[in-house]
Amino acid sequence: MTLRTEYLAAIAAHAGIAIDRDRIEPPRQGFATLNGLRMRYLEWGDPAARPLLLLHGGGQSAHTWDAFCLAMSGRFRCVALDQRGHGDSQWSDAGEYALADHARDVAALVDALALHRPIVVGMSMGGVNGIAYAASHPDRVGGLVCVDIGPEAQFEPVDRLMRGLGGYRVFDSPEDAAARLSRLGARRDPALLRDTLALNLRRQDDGTWTWKYDPRTLVGLTAKDIMDARRPLWGVLHRIACPVLVARGADSEIFTADDARKFAAALPDGRWMDVPRARHSVQTDNPAGLAEAVSRFADSIALH
Repeated sequence: MTLRTEYLAAIAAHAGIAIDRDRIEPPRQGFATLNGLRMRYLEWGDPAARPLLLLHGGGQSAHTWDAFCLAMSGRFRCVALDQRGHGDSQWSDAGEYALADHARDVAALVDALALHRPIVVGMSMGGVNGIAYAASHPDRVGGLVCVDIGPEAQFEPVDRLMRGLGGYRVFDSPEDAAARLSRLGARRDPALLRDTLALNLRRQDDGTWTWKYDPRTLVGLTAKDIMDARRPLWGVLHRIACPVLVARGADSEIFTADDARKFAAALPDGRWMDVPRARHSVQTDNPAGLAEAVSRFADSIALH
């Protein structure tokens, strides 16, 4: 898989990221066997640079970080993982998608790629997986950025999101998916949205298209299931030794300012901020704003 320069230039322009088209370098694709599963990752930037390990949200893939990585790969080694059951990574036959399973995968990838004290940046599901990893491996993490998530979120918007999943599972084509999601408020141009969605959809035997992720990771779960699995994280926050930035989407319904404030206050070294012009999926709504916030955070914490 090689991302087209035209596509990368388009998402950079959409995000307001100033980059010379002739200097755009597509990511390198890699695969690693982690805890028995063949998992894919995309790597951007100089392998010798300071590492950022990027964890996407539920139902997403490593491609959700494409624009963010275009902004960051000049300074950092960006490694974006397709987490188990997502993107082009293998599904778990046993349906093992618990927080502990994902945290073990993160640990295995850090070892496999010899990432020295990476800054882990996780959005939504990826953020809670990052919390679980940082709490269980406090000496291996240089910093943690939780994007619009913490151990607690707002029940009603999460419930609305989970109940709506069934109506947006199958599409006639990537164009159909783009049109339908545009009507839901997606902020990308429909043509660009189509190209993005094509990276996250697979064609089924009957000719229709559906998401690449394993339905067992999301479909059929309730908001209560999601929230109950995350609340125990309150009890392990004291184990996180690294600085933590809670980066909230300023327009997010799912994660409020009070949620962010409470989470940051419960951490040994926590801080929080709003990223403007962004809802829950901050890295796609305002990748340039998130990149600026993560860059400032990285500059503020010591290298060891």
